[in-house]
Amino acid sequence: MRFFPIAAFGLSVGASLAACPYADKAAARPDCPYASTGKNKFAQYGNGTNRTSPSADKKGVFYFNRIAPSGSQLWISNADGSNATKLMSNQTAPFDYHASWSSDGQRIIFTSERRADGQSDLYLVNTDGTELTELVSSDSFEDIGGLSPDGNKLAYVSTAINYTTNIFVKDLHTGISINVTGSDESVGSFVGPHSFFRPSWSPDGHWITFSSDAGTQWTGHSDGTGWEHTQSLAVFVVRPDGSGFRKVIGEESRCLGTPRWSPDASRIVYYNISTEDTYGAHGTVAGQELAVFSQIFSVDVATGSDVVQHTFDNTLKVSPAYLGNSSNIGYLVKAGTEAGIHYTSPDTTHHYINSTMRNPAWSPDGSKVVYEVYEWGQRPAEKELFSWDEEWDYRFMDVFPSFNIETGRLATTEKQLGNGSSSIVLTGADYANLTTAFDTWDINASEEYAELYASGLAGAFQPTWTADGSKLAAGFGVWFFDRILYPGTLYSFDADGTATQNLTDGTNNAGFPSFSPDGTKLVYRLWNATYGPLGLHVLDMETGDTTQLTAGWDNTPGWSPDGELIVFTRQTNWTYGSSWQEDRFDICTIRPDGTDLKILTESEANDAHAVWSFDGRIMYSTGMYGFRDESVMYDNTFQPYGQIVVMDKDGQNKKMLTDSMWEDSMPLYVERKFF
Repeated sequence: MRFFPIAAFGLSVGASLAACPYADKAAARPDCPYASTGKNKFAQYGNGTNRTSPSADKKGVFYFNRIAPSGSQLWISNADGSNATKLMSNQTAPFDYHASWSSDGQRIIFTSERRADGQSDLYLVNTDGTELTELVSSDSFEDIGGLSPDGNKLAYVSTAINYTTNIFVKDLHTGISINVTGSDESVGSFVGPHSFFRPSWSPDGHWITFSSDAGTQWTGHSDGTGWEHTQSLAVFVVRPDGSGFRKVIGEESRCLGTPRWSPDASRIVYYNISTEDTYGAHGTVAGQELAVFSQIFSVDVATGSDVVQHTFDNTLKVSPAYLGNSSNIGYLVKAGTEAGIHYTSPDTTHHYINSTMRNPAWSPDGSKVVYEVYEWGQRPAEKELFSWDEEWDYRFMDVFPSFNIETGRLATTEKQLGNGSSSIVLTGADYANLTTAFDTWDINASEEYAELYASGLAGAFQPTWTADGSKLAAGFGVWFFDRILYPGTLYSFDADGTATQNLTDGTNNAGFPSFSPDGTKLVYRLWNATYGPLGLHVLDMETGDTTQLTAGWDNTPGWSPDGELIVFTRQTNWTYGSSWQEDRFDICTIRPDGTDLKILTESEANDAHAVWSFDGRIMYSTGMYGFRDESVMYDNTFQPYGQIVVMDKDGQNKKMLTDSMWEDSMPLYVERKFF
């Protein structure tokens, strides 16, 4: 078993799935899973596609949801965009990104998930696509490789030692790698963020510059009241042997990222954006990237002073780099009518390229550029993902999966698959024989709700089964930040799609239900538009009576398989009224009679989306180990730091189950016997 023992964790319960991660690209991609809004476009799959059973040596399938591109192709062009060609044209499903050049301009270093979806390794290839060579390959996350000027060493990012990103330097002759950033001295405090990103060699090979959030605090967007984390970064340097570690420049409530050296190694160029805007910069809602901006600056390396601003317009700029031996700086605008490559000193060979490319890197002489173009097609249900546990197959699934062992049926909210209307669909364990059990269009087919379904803000969330599999319940309504404007109502319905019954009156926003194992009670969270969270409540299905279980900012409750505990996520630093304290969410349990409340996670980052496994353990998503890359560099995601953890019901024996670059959540184990 390749489990990862860990000490403590954290993640956000917020709008992790609050909007279509692909909707703002829908015009270019008619297959956007959330773009179709009319009921006549609702895709009914019937028998669906029969999938493969887990391997004979596996215990079963570990399902979870991933928000990420479905692929990525590397391209090389001239600096003006002409003569664009694929770096490797013989691939059928490429997933390559984050390329850089060797100092002689003859080779490209890049990250690839060619081994499996979610597992990133580092490779080297000639600029004509020949002589592919593996540089670093392990089950940890590896990314952002760069060759030293003499070609003998590789600087790169890896989570190999403590699941946070550190900078490593590998001697390509001996094969030995050393961590140059993970010491107590360089990290300072392991309680807050302590990740290191995007290393770049100085022209003489004596130094490496990089960005880091070490020494900062976990913060939320919307001036700290938001549930998803923002990011503050500073620029650092270190010698390839780990000595000389120091901060070059940092600013309060600012994010300084992707540092690159000037030709004479006297200056470092970087982008500068407010910490608040790092959330909007990864585009969680259509148009969000247009509302934020950054600028390109450079700084004197020796003194950390003589700061020069190179750009002034209000666009979102990233990926700055000096070109060749000149003072000309190339950079990328991420969004809007000006999206693409720009230059601070345009000329006949360096001028604007309109493009949706990402992560451009210029050749040493500045004449060429390598970049990636993402694919945003939807992953199909059951798509194989890289497995960090040799006893289980890992596969993709839609959100809020819930499995009934009596009938062998799987319930999901059809949010990414189908047309994204967030109806409840039932399938076999292998996603075959799909039927719709709760059609959101039957409840509300108005134009207003059609737009909300398409945005991902509304629908039927968190389906839950009675033990015999005859009946389900779900919350229908509008969720996340719009919960103060719209109702949320609990519904029950038979598994065949009949006998739909409204269980709550819509006065407050009620949602995220979970049946007790005997089916006689339903726990759910309640929210009031004026007073905010009203805690967890329990509905007696026989009498219709409701009792209040908790009074906190609590969400996504789940009844344990043995009926002894209810797991939920709590904002542990919230106070009533307009005051929000530190951004912190934790996993808790409580007994159904309201006694024995326990907080099971301790980190200052966020933990959320807790669910029970079939064997009585608790799975959840954590932000404890931080971002895998600079927050600004992501697209169409909410909590890119989210990884999945499993622990015992008392909070002991926490183990990492994923270690990818992407946002992973909504886990479910299904044993082999059900396939």
